Amino acid sequence: MPWQSETDVFEIFPWNRNFETGLEDIDEQHRVLVTILNRLAWHFASDSSDLDGLHLLDELLAYASYHFKYEEGVWAESLGASEMARNHHDSHQMFFVRIQMLRQSKAPQADVLAELFDYLTRWLAFHILESDRRMALTVKAMKAGKPLEEARERVDSELNGSVSVLVTALLEIYGKLSASTIQLMREKMIRHKAEDELQRLQSERLNRALEDQASDHQRQVEFLAYADPLTGLWNRNGITRFIRELLDRGDLKNDSAALVSMDLDNFQEINARFGEETADRMLGLLARRWLDALPPDAALARIGGDEFALLLPDASQVEIRLSALQLTARQPFDLGGGSALVSFTAGIVLFPDSELGHVDEDADLLLRQADHTLFRAKQELKGSWLFLDVGEKKAGRCRQRLLSDIRKGLECGQFRLLYQPKVSLRTGEVKGVEALIRWQHPDSGFLSPGGFLPAIEHHPLMVEVGEWVLCEALTQMSQWDARGIHMNISVNVAAIQLQAPGFADGLRDILGRFPDLDPARLDLEILESATLGELDNVVSIIDDCRQLGVTFSLDDFGTGYSSLSYLKRLPVHALKIDREFVSGVNDTEENYSILRGIIGLSRVFGRELIAEGVETIEQGEILLSLGCEFAQGYAISPPLAREKLAGWLAGWKPFPQWAESLTLSQ
Repeated sequence: MPWQSETDVFEIFPWNRNFETGLEDIDEQHRVLVTILNRLAWHFASDSSDLDGLHLLDELLAYASYHFKYEEGVWAESLGASEMARNHHDSHQMFFVRIQMLRQSKAPQADVLAELFDYLTRWLAFHILESDRRMALTVKAMKAGKPLEEARERVDSELNGSVSVLVTALLEIYGKLSASTIQLMREKMIRHKAEDELQRLQSERLNRALEDQASDHQRQVEFLAYADPLTGLWNRNGITRFIRELLDRGDLKNDSAALVSMDLDNFQEINARFGEETADRMLGLLARRWLDALPPDAALARIGGDEFALLLPDASQVEIRLSALQLTARQPFDLGGGSALVSFTAGIVLFPDSELGHVDEDADLLLRQADHTLFRAKQELKGSWLFLDVGEKKAGRCRQRLLSDIRKGLECGQFRLLYQPKVSLRTGEVKGVEALIRWQHPDSGFLSPGGFLPAIEHHPLMVEVGEWVLCEALTQMSQWDARGIHMNISVNVAAIQLQAPGFADGLRDILGRFPDLDPARLDLEILESATLGELDNVVSIIDDCRQLGVTFSLDDFGTGYSSLSYLKRLPVHALKIDREFVSGVNDTEENYSILRGIIGLSRVFGRELIAEGVETIEQGEILLSLGCEFAQGYAISPPLAREKLAGWLAGWKPFPQWAESLTLSQ
């Protein structure tokens, strides 16, 4: 495609290597988009009568449409229908909407052009530098064998800070360019017509100046990205960087450094009395006082409205330094309409923790611990400070180590699924199996769920574990099918997993990996208590999943707090009686009555019923007499390793007493 030479004279969007994603086809298409944009700018600036501006805009939109479709195809090949890919698609659609709005604007042409070029340059800079590079690096990592989430985490870690710094710098440059681009380009066109050689020399000079300006900005923008503009202190990014640098030194002794989270006790009162502008000025004055009272190796940051963080490489000085900061803060501030005194409360965390190690001890964890200690200090010792409690630190350390071990266990294939049969007490028919997770811990041996799942119940890691269970269970179902063993499987789904964004879409993707399996053979078990307070949301999610063909059961029924109307709305096909009611049915008349009531309730609502924890022949007899046919438990079978299911099936038959009990009840 022949491009006008004028675009080589002046570019509203100068291309450089920082915009390259590493994917050759996509980079070439980006360059074409940029070239069209520069042609468009040149046309409007030169006020040329031989070119149709609307035609150029349409050309830009048409090529953008082609490029977006091609790019989304590349992402879809590796990322599928992930949230990352959907967000990228939405960004493309917003681009079209904005350009169409500008084309149809009734504002003066000069204003429309200024807004158009400002939007296009900023959008292209941000989209290519941040979004497209992040997508490309993620795809490369996945092609190298990394799963999606691990690839995303690695890319986030690699690009953390560097991309935002570069984007900020370039956007500032382009923002300044776009404000005067049209006038500048028109002046250059006039000079070009008058004296071509002089215009060429001037243009070269301008390009060199822009390159120099970009270099200067790139050197300065790092400071701007890590600084708080109000006080001149470091911001949260800045203090985080200092913490990481200190952790990376490798020569720190245990608890030799200190991180302090501080919150002013009376800033709201000062704000209300003097106004926001004066209160902000006081924060600047306070920052200068505190800097004078701290040693050169300390790092002080403003991380919120009236929240500060202090990093001291020498923890032995922490209380001395905090006393000095309190003293300086309590000296009156002359604010023009009166004076004010300030006090603060602080939470202190000592690090590094030799037992935890640098692998799991990071800046974010330390900041959270300091904030937690600050919160406790404001409850107990307002106006003073508190150290992170040894017991809290130990508990946090243990939990952090457990989380790390679970992540490692997932990566190293340490988790296993056992399968407990569910049968008809009446006929012996095997209804299916429930997949139950176990952990083959390298040090602690074979762990039941109670040994590790409570630690991640409300942690995003539970979502990863849940996805692994789903994939592993469906894989096993497929392998059994190949051996002629057609077995339905039920899988437990935690509340955080069920209510995570995009659960239904993720389930669709997982099922899509097993096209030969009927989704109706997969049953998802959710705890009754998991839906409390989020009923409308849970009902919507379950409905979306049922459209995929799967079924749902309500696990541990009777232990939650569901009302009858609540149960009526919940779209589950089966209720599972908690083992507590089954195991105690022989003990008291009360337990017997409760069990009978639960069974009767299932009939009222037309739900299938399965009893858990059947451990004796007598319990099975009672269940049959009350009308509960399906059950699971050790009387039938313990959870089995996958390779042992075939042998159990060959030898399984119901107890004669259950058949006799059924005959008597009839």
